Amino acid sequence: MKTILTVAFLLLNSIALLAQTASISGKVTSVEGEFLGGVTIQLLDEDGAVVATTNNASTYRFDDLPTGETYSLKISKIGSPLNGLSTYDIVLMHRHILGTAILPEPYQILAGDVNGSNTLSIADIVEMKLLILAVRQDFRTGRNWGFIPADYQFETPSNPFPEVGDISNTFILNDDLSEQNYIAFKYGDLNGTFVPE
Repeated sequence: MKTILTVAFLLLNSIALLAQTASISGKVTSVEGEFLGGVTIQLLDEDGAVVATTNNASTYRFDDLPTGETYSLKISKIGSPLNGLSTYDIVLMHRHILGTAILPEPYQILAGDVNGSNTLSIADIVEMKLLILAVRQDFRTGRNWGFIPADYQFETPSNPFPEVGDISNTFILNDDLSEQNYIAFKYGDLNGTFVPE
């Protein structure tokens, strides 16, 4: 009888563990803490399949997710590539490349890499000029926004590129995860003058 009760208890315990769910929530803001429109957050399972999606919101919450599973977040934002881009951004880039006025924030440096080379160079300036002059309608990379976990601390803020590739949006969900916040930066907008769309 004792063996039957033990097996029944273990079985009920396993069922309870399987039935446990948790949530993931957070927000996406600019470096200055502004909420942004046009943000899409996708929750992916370990195979990369979309589990859930939120549209056009800076805040997100995914509920009733089975615990013990591996998930990742994919964040994107729509909007004009010209938003916040001006000739002054090009001036700031020139000064940084020449070393006369180094960009002080890692998000500014990341925003300057419009060609996706993980460096700041004259090639980025050319891309920015082509967009401003309407020779192109978008950056060659096709990306307009980047996203970094808000709690991430750059080890080398003056050269954030080597670290960005190692930042992971993947996690195993064991309990509720709140405050999974992200900071958005606009490619080409080094001085943060974009208008929230």
